[in-house]
Amino acid sequence: MDPFKTSSYAFDLPPGLIAAEPLLEREQARLLVVNRVSKTLEHRHVADLPAVLPAGTVVVANNTRVFKARLTGEREGTGGKIEFFLLREKSPRVWEGLMKAGAKITPGFSFHIPKPGGGRVAGTVTARNESSAGATFDARFSEDPVELDLGEVPLPPYIQQRRQELSLPLLNENELESYNTTFAKESGSVAAPTAGRHFTPALISELRAKGHSWEEITLHVGIGTFKPVQTADVRDHEIHEEWTRVDPSVGERLMQAKNEGRKILAVGTTTARTLEGRARMTGSRFELQCGSGPVNLYIHPGSTHRWKAVDWMLTNFHLPESTLIMMISSLIGDLEFTLHAYREAVREQYRFYSYGDAMLISDR
Repeated sequence: MDPFKTSSYAFDLPPGLIAAEPLLEREQARLLVVNRVSKTLEHRHVADLPAVLPAGTVVVANNTRVFKARLTGEREGTGGKIEFFLLREKSPRVWEGLMKAGAKITPGFSFHIPKPGGGRVAGTVTARNESSAGATFDARFSEDPVELDLGEVPLPPYIQQRRQELSLPLLNENELESYNTTFAKESGSVAAPTAGRHFTPALISELRAKGHSWEEITLHVGIGTFKPVQTADVRDHEIHEEWTRVDPSVGERLMQAKNEGRKILAVGTTTARTLEGRARMTGSRFELQCGSGPVNLYIHPGSTHRWKAVDWMLTNFHLPESTLIMMISSLIGDLEFTLHAYREAVREQYRFYSYGDAMLISDR
């Protein structure tokens, strides 16, 4: 099995296993424990984590918060439909984002977003940004579209499709808090760090009571989370960078724990990408770059990346041929065993994707 072929990461998934709605009790999600050393599988529940983790494990989670990033409106003059997908605020009322329209988009392109109570917010494209990962646009708005709550939650396409198949409503304002994690603080993501959704305040308290530590970092999930791999060779795929932050106090505690030999559990691929993108080894000593800045780390089997920070990972089940299943295959260290675990999850009727069950990648 060639780890550089995108097709090597394909697997059969019955559509009925795609979870369209969240569980009412988050920590009752099922948990497939994947031992990457012994190559064994065990069926548990997320609620079992405090007892399953090695003594003194440091659990690190992403505290980003999803915001309403998808704006829909009309082009000035023609009334043609447009969509602007907010990615990041570059300065007050100036946003970088993705844009769709029925005409060529160049600087000076003008549009407006309607306000629910009447009136509208004007927007003007000020720049086109080219990169190997695709074009984005800067737009200046007459008022802050986020403060005015003009957007919609960008529900992942596969959930949207599944909800339509089941005649369920799309994600709305009342459901936004259930889509976010219970500890979400820093607004800026276009999608939730879904592995973190399994944690309730009670579960976090139980982890601490068992002697484990809880730490939080921030990675604002960007549009790259939805971008499929469209190249035959995984090495030809490009990803967008994402904004991250590790507070110095958090970084110091993580470095101390790692250098003392304690295990680091990354809650989700976003946490893993943040930690690994900032990790360094100086001789035998582990170091972590603190502060704010971009990360665009692309981890897959056969890449030059060597795991430094993350020992264990809690993650949901991912799309076939996605960069996320490639990342976990790298941590597991065996692509065939990764696919075996996924086939077992299908056979046992685990729930997949953002609202689904979880996998715990362990080393014992």
